[in-house]
Amino acid sequence: MADCTENKKEIKWYDLKSQFLNIWKNLIHLNADPHDIAFGLALGIFVGFLPIMGIQMVVAGLVCLPFKRANKPAAVAGVWITNPLTVIPIYAFIYWIGTFFYPADHVVTPSTIMTKMTDVLKLDGFIEQTKGFLALGADIFLPMCIGGAVVGLIAMIPTYFITKKSIMVYRAKKSAKKAGQNAE
Repeated sequence: MADCTENKKEIKWYDLKSQFLNIWKNLIHLNADPHDIAFGLALGIFVGFLPIMGIQMVVAGLVCLPFKRANKPAAVAGVWITNPLTVIPIYAFIYWIGTFFYPADHVVTPSTIMTKMTDVLKLDGFIEQTKGFLALGADIFLPMCIGGAVVGLIAMIPTYFITKKSIMVYRAKKSAKKAGQNAE
């Protein structure tokens, strides 16, 4: 019976739904204005779509610096849109989008880019991965940067509004429930 419990703990890491809900729960409980949290998360989502895996959390924190009200923990949470389970399909998608804006000399197929990116992501450390991405050349890396910026900018808008509204509704319900309990 102990083996089943241990296996459930190992499997839980792979449960994206519970991971997402855990991050969301932590975001809505931040002691900050809903605008600040939503803005920070939107900035993090933007950075999360850039092909800079390995330094995204640092970059998200730095991107927040000029925006005093942007919530840094929310921004750091936002970069996890790309994680070990989503990075390859997201990077393939941003590459595809990027090729509309920067026509590469030799457009590679999704399977080719997934293979090449998987090889690069297997490299140890940020410096080695960066060298690997740069070695892919302008035909892959530049479209990825452009596509990541485009998709990130587009994703920021619904992220901001959905997050802000959700936090406001949650807090209003929580406040009403608390007021109802205090009235009793």
